[in-house]
Amino acid sequence: MGNGPDSDDRRNFLRISVIGGIAVITGGVGAVSAFIPPKLGESVGEGPQPLVPMLKLGALVKDKPLKLQISLSARDGWRLRTREQLVYIVRIADGEDAAAFKVLNPICSHAGCTIDYHEKDAQFVCPCHGAEFKSDGTKTKGPAPRDMDPLEASIADHNGQPWLFVSWQDFVIGTEERTVRGGA
Repeated sequence: MGNGPDSDDRRNFLRISVIGGIAVITGGVGAVSAFIPPKLGESVGEGPQPLVPMLKLGALVKDKPLKLQISLSARDGWRLRTREQLVYIVRIADGEDAAAFKVLNPICSHAGCTIDYHEKDAQFVCPCHGAEFKSDGTKTKGPAPRDMDPLEASIADHNGQPWLFVSWQDFVIGTEERTVRGGA
């Protein structure tokens, strides 16, 4: 193998060919993806999410919150983003209709920390700055500017059984007025 001017030309030719080939393949994959639309996923703003079968809520004791985790998903361009979110369900009256239950958003209206329920004290407490709330979400003390935010709940058939549905909403923190984030 020579080290003359011909070998440098061959190396440059091979280098350009490899880089050009990679560019053509990458461009082709990108062009194909433009013609194959992504699958649509459930969005946070597209209505109520199934929360829990009503059969499980039948045994829920009045004024004793039940902590549940829900999955929320939203499509952002080509990506489907999923996050887990806690909610609390409180039986506030007798009956099996949606009015008998209150669903609470556990995000503190002061600084956005996640509020915990302390069963021994029968109250919600924000671990960040000490705001306290009754079991129905009413603020009793601390820096939170408002009560815990309620979420809209309904009951509908899902897989042949009555389920409690919840419409998740994010609220603006730091204000006395309850405002849905994003203006929705």
